[in-house]
Amino acid sequence: MNADFQHRVATTCASRVAAAVCAFLFAAGAAQADDPTARRLAEYHLEPTAASLSEYLASLQPTPERQKQLRELILQLDDPDFARREDAKGELLRQVGGIAPLLDEAIRGENPEIRWRAKIIRDQTSRENRAILSTVLAAIHERKIVGLAAPLLGALPHCDDQRLRQQLHRALVATASPADTGLLRQQLAASDAQARLAAIVALAAVQGADADADAVGLLADPAEAVQAAAARELANHGRREALPVLVRLLESSEMAIRARAIQTLRASTGQQFNYSVYATPDERSRAIAAWKTWLAGEGMTAPLAVPLAEGPVWLGRLLVCDYAQHKLVEFDAAGKQVWEKGVGAQPWACQGLPSGHRLVGSYQEKSIAEYDARGEAVWRYDGLPGGPTSVERLESGNTLVACTEGEVVVEIDPAKKIVWQAKLLGRPVDARRLEDGRTLVTLQNAQKIVEVDSAGMIVWEISGVGQAFSAERLDSGNTLVSGIGHSKVREFDRAGRVVWERGSFTNPYTAQRLLSGNTIVVDTTGVIEIDPQGTVVSRLARGNLSRAWSY
Repeated sequence: MNADFQHRVATTCASRVAAAVCAFLFAAGAAQADDPTARRLAEYHLEPTAASLSEYLASLQPTPERQKQLRELILQLDDPDFARREDAKGELLRQVGGIAPLLDEAIRGENPEIRWRAKIIRDQTSRENRAILSTVLAAIHERKIVGLAAPLLGALPHCDDQRLRQQLHRALVATASPADTGLLRQQLAASDAQARLAAIVALAAVQGADADADAVGLLADPAEAVQAAAARELANHGRREALPVLVRLLESSEMAIRARAIQTLRASTGQQFNYSVYATPDERSRAIAAWKTWLAGEGMTAPLAVPLAEGPVWLGRLLVCDYAQHKLVEFDAAGKQVWEKGVGAQPWACQGLPSGHRLVGSYQEKSIAEYDARGEAVWRYDGLPGGPTSVERLESGNTLVACTEGEVVVEIDPAKKIVWQAKLLGRPVDARRLEDGRTLVTLQNAQKIVEVDSAGMIVWEISGVGQAFSAERLDSGNTLVSGIGHSKVREFDRAGRVVWERGSFTNPYTAQRLLSGNTIVVDTTGVIEIDPQGTVVSRLARGNLSRAWSY
């Protein structure tokens, strides 16, 4: 560790409160001190160890005695003495976790003063506590810290959106060992469907095919999400009894269930049958009939591909392109910068990968590059037919690029060969590959969002969307659109009707729907996160940004 860094840490650690953090940083050494996850944990007096993280997870469920103390502090928010009110507020704000249910209870209460103050505290602590939990889950997953299955399962009620639940599932798989088999099997009978779902995923990871009998028992679970998870684990071992369940789940009323079912079916069988999760019920029924016919015939003996390819994992990071400073910059879940790389001139395209690598496209240099955590280029493609304004790494390992002034979308394989392209007039500025193999393309000058098939032919479009710059297909089948010259981010249904619009932005370049249901938007002021009602929940003030990618 260099002397300058030691001096900065020593200065930061002047107070006795931070002494534990300082000791951790010095002991960890320069390599760990440069680790954003470790730094983030250290800010909350946490270390990437089983003992430290177990203590934190336990704090999410305060003991009855601590709950009594917290309720007394909440009542103190209405104390006639201002100093006592402020003391209570400060103590509640310092509570690391487990306070949200008590604050929610106070917000529903009859005392208007306490309701008002509790809401302020809830708003201030909610995002930060979620960020801490996300960082803890990421640390367990990345470092494979064992011995935390029980406290993780205890923390499941605090994962109140799909993003955090997915992180917890990954952390549970990473921490679980054969010693946890009994605990996981107990959870298969839990009343909470999320607990059953998490348990079967982790049990299959620990027991392998020995957990197949447990998974078979969940194929008739009351919750379709549990059925889908059990069927996927069986399909991962080539068990055919999973297939009828997956085909039945294609008829689910829930978009996410249909998406998981078709993902598993395609990965295990290689079949397509033109099924689209966002198509109309009539359109889906025709594809489902084809699946049923295949299942009753060829599906009885057709070889199954195992193990199955896994989907993307959310890492709690925000990657942005600074086109003026020619930089790719990354922030953690709390909005703190953790990584930066000088890249080619005018980066207008980026994507964070599940591996932790970053893709970036240089508009001026007509190139794309992939960087690892150290900032070293591990793959690069030069000589694109136009400056890239969007880039997407596909499950196949190929890379989809919108080459704007070349008016073409190309797909490049790892060997740097263009294996597919579609010529599209109207200035393509964004391209996304859809589940059914089609490609969603934003044509800015044509003011259209189109889908093109494998032959490059337009098979669907919505027009009159303005100078759109990004379009994302949502699980609902709607399309999220942002565009220059329009102050709102809009959501269009398949018929081209605006079914949702929010915000007051200045030239929004990019919009991305998060698993939480919130939406992040990049405009000329920076990155703004809004909830479904349009309320701003966070803001990263930074000019000259073009694209952002939350992953």
